[in-house]
Amino acid sequence: MEFSEELKIKLKNIVNQRCGLYFRDYDLKDLEKAVSLRMPIAKTDSAISYYNLLLFSDRKEDEIRELLNLLTVNHTYFFRNEPQFNALKEHILPEIINRKLGQGLGKPVLRIWSAGCSTGEEPYTIAMIVAETIPDFKEWDIQILATDASTKALDEAVKGIYGLNSMRLTPEVYRDKYFKVTKINNTEKFKIDDGIRQMVKFGYFNLMDQEYPRDYDVIFCRNVVIYFETETTIKVMQKIYESLNDQGYLLIGYSESLQFIADKFKMHDWQEAIYYRKDKIQKEDAFVALKQVSEGLGLEEIIEQLSRVEVEACSDGFKRDQRSPRKIQEVLVEIVKCMHLKKYAQAIAYVNEAVALDKQNIEPYYLAAEIFMNQSKFSEAKHWLFAAVKINPLFPAAHYLLGCIDIEEGKFDQAKESLKKALYLDKDFSLAHFYLGNIYKKQDSVDSAIREYRNTLKGLSKNKLEDIIAHSGGFNVATLVSACRDNLERLKLSV
Repeated sequence: MEFSEELKIKLKNIVNQRCGLYFRDYDLKDLEKAVSLRMPIAKTDSAISYYNLLLFSDRKEDEIRELLNLLTVNHTYFFRNEPQFNALKEHILPEIINRKLGQGLGKPVLRIWSAGCSTGEEPYTIAMIVAETIPDFKEWDIQILATDASTKALDEAVKGIYGLNSMRLTPEVYRDKYFKVTKINNTEKFKIDDGIRQMVKFGYFNLMDQEYPRDYDVIFCRNVVIYFETETTIKVMQKIYESLNDQGYLLIGYSESLQFIADKFKMHDWQEAIYYRKDKIQKEDAFVALKQVSEGLGLEEIIEQLSRVEVEACSDGFKRDQRSPRKIQEVLVEIVKCMHLKKYAQAIAYVNEAVALDKQNIEPYYLAAEIFMNQSKFSEAKHWLFAAVKINPLFPAAHYLLGCIDIEEGKFDQAKESLKKALYLDKDFSLAHFYLGNIYKKQDSVDSAIREYRNTLKGLSKNKLEDIIAHSGGFNVATLVSACRDNLERLKLSV
């Protein structure tokens, strides 16, 4: 089925407005496929009719949820990102328990929210750890809320029955104590213990909804906001901040970052687990920021602040000991800000302005290539990169980005050569090591992938966790560290 470009954008926008999912221009095929699958079930005879159903039908709420079921990725297993669960058991829960018991206010209360719980492995893992950590947990008022925007995933979660894939990282002591082995259609399945299942309350919740539950000691929101646009991420994280008690804990996914509101949380790195604790001193300021963002104010100011840090990080890489002239720096900030806001035409206009100011400055050429790559316009991106290499053939970031484009085009051998060239020019180029590791992982070269992820971690160890990584689109060191650790965990499981 053919979708016009105009209709693709309309469908993308309505899904984004409704649930915060963001689809890059070259990811629209997933949305087209999902719509095509839903159309006959929804009894619509054209994509336009389906679009109108999402807008005007009295069953639009049910349909958007069904569409979301097809779009969300429910790939999970028990004890995924094991270091975080170790931190929960060995550090976070003991601190909360001591604090609650010390208050002496009657029956102690523990409230944990698993936001984006998928098929239930995460909240059930939390429940098992709570049961193990608090011997008299039945004397507590323990509330574990598990929510997701996929009704299909929630249905599976409530059943509490899992296959071997979900159990691959479950320690034997937990498997023996909290699961019952059963056979369904001659296939071995694992049923969660009824006592653990009753500790978790499941429910539908869309993170784009206005009212969030409050007063939580711990919130897990892992691998959820990776689907969100910048503005949505800011709003969601501000609301999650308000949902936490003072001194509450937040655990996010391996590829996510809190760089937008990092001043509201204190980052902790404990035995390979990165997690965050609410900074109660900032509570009043955070409320003001939340109010500003929810009213559509302050977003550009937040983006500008991040953009300035990004430009500074990249300028260090471009010039080493020499910064670009102030005028160029201001234009570069505007380019990066427009990129975050998806105002690509305006960003290119600023690129042309920067080039006119200084034709030998490589930075605007590189940013132009990023702009076109973000729109899947790879030939235009390469044009700007080749222009940058012509100015300075020893510019490692250009070869790195050429490697990223090769990956998008499926040219993995060519991508490896480009990334290796970037590393020859700068052996500490962490992003080049990381994406080289991704290629090896995709090609099942486990030992090579592990080596490159370890090289990434080695290079990042020279920086602070909160430092923004040059050429990363604003991600900080903690994000890439977490991504490496997660990939290493998966690779070790595959050996």
